[in-house]
Amino acid sequence: MKRKKVIAIVAVIATLAVAATLLAACNVYEWNSIGMGDSSAKVVSNGGYYVEQGDYVYFINGYVGSVDSNEWGASLKQSIMRAEKNEDGSVNNDTATVVVPLSVYNGYAGGGFAVYGDWIYYATPNTSKDTSGTASTTHTDFMRTRTDGAVTQRIGTVASRSSEYLFTPTRILYKSDSSTVRYFDFSGMSGDKSVDDGKGATQGVLIENATSVVWGYDAEWDPAAGAVVSDYIFYTETPTGDDSYRHYNNLCAVKYDGTDRRTLATYDSFLGEEDGAENYEKVFTYSLSDLAYVSDSAVTLYYTKSVYEGGTSTSTGLYMNTFDLTTDYSVEKELKLAASAPTSFYPLGGDEGILATVNSKIYLVTADSVGYTDANLIIDAGESVTVRAVVDGYVYYTDSDGTALYRINLGEEGDSVNVKTVVASGVKSDYLDLEFAGSRFVWFNTDDYSYVYYLDLSSADAESKMIGKMTDADAEQKAEAEEDAE
Repeated sequence: MKRKKVIAIVAVIATLAVAATLLAACNVYEWNSIGMGDSSAKVVSNGGYYVEQGDYVYFINGYVGSVDSNEWGASLKQSIMRAEKNEDGSVNNDTATVVVPLSVYNGYAGGGFAVYGDWIYYATPNTSKDTSGTASTTHTDFMRTRTDGAVTQRIGTVASRSSEYLFTPTRILYKSDSSTVRYFDFSGMSGDKSVDDGKGATQGVLIENATSVVWGYDAEWDPAAGAVVSDYIFYTETPTGDDSYRHYNNLCAVKYDGTDRRTLATYDSFLGEEDGAENYEKVFTYSLSDLAYVSDSAVTLYYTKSVYEGGTSTSTGLYMNTFDLTTDYSVEKELKLAASAPTSFYPLGGDEGILATVNSKIYLVTADSVGYTDANLIIDAGESVTVRAVVDGYVYYTDSDGTALYRINLGEEGDSVNVKTVVASGVKSDYLDLEFAGSRFVWFNTDDYSYVYYLDLSSADAESKMIGKMTDADAEQKAEAEEDAE
């Protein structure tokens, strides 16, 4: 009898301990609700450090970089904040509020965060400690937080701080190595409570044997649009099995959820009836370089090709072609841009070609111009420059220092008469890709403690404005510096 009582007491204690553990787990991401966002609204500029959704803007509140400690609720700088828009579209900074109190960071330049419907998706350093008490410096958590801040879920963790990744409406894609794209599928996760263990999420492989992969975000994502071309991942695939000895690869596309997998070009795509199987001049190995979205249904792919003859692989040049959801992909519509690939290029999409960087000069290259000539020289700044965006007919670029932003009208030669300084200094260009959201330029301002500023590019009289909140330490340091300057 006594033994049964003892067992019963232990069972009650164990039950209470389990209940307490579960309660703690449920509240691990506790945060006060700030009210839901505009889940049915269009989303502008996913995949960076500033996103607009309806009447709200979401942004990473300043730059810190990698961190050694990343406890929930402890971050202000490099957290995600939300603010309301004023009637004129400007940001009401008085309403700026932390919605994700974690340090949001990853070393991948094309990373950032995204908003789909009711959720914010982001990457954050995992600093969990091992049994010896040493915090991780190599892992990243992929997470989501509801736009009101009240529910947060860890979806999965990867052993890297710089993995290439893409947020989609139902999956997070990431490159686990140079040839494999894996995913966390969160479509089965419950959305009504916080979780720390990825409960309901599944994992898998989307692409194997890849030699190149390109993907991207819609500049404006509409939740009511249905299937769009940005749903697709484009990649080149090394042949396996009986064809593994042959010198070619497949140009492929697949939707992010694994459906509609297509081979766009393969071994015999350019072989005619008169060609034999060994006509290697028409058998190609592709390498995807970039893409540019033309519409909701069409994207321009940019790639190099090479042929293998006599034991040597020789490049045949840089090309572009359009993939369109409304028509079959046609290799015959391929257009050659240049006999050799430039150092780098900015894709313009459609038949507009590229802005190519060659020997520190920028050329406008189309299928008609085919190459880099003085006739299509756009920028000759006398130093290395990097094209960052093309907005409303203007090319925006940074110089070799990378801390100032300039612009020139596309089509005008880049001498001092035509060049305008947009931001004279303080632009942080060595982290995430610079942010252009519609006609708005957003940047981390290193002149002001790396907090976020924005500038309306459509107005000649517009002034740059800071959004977000400074930490007490930064605000105090700034006040002391201003006092010393006086």
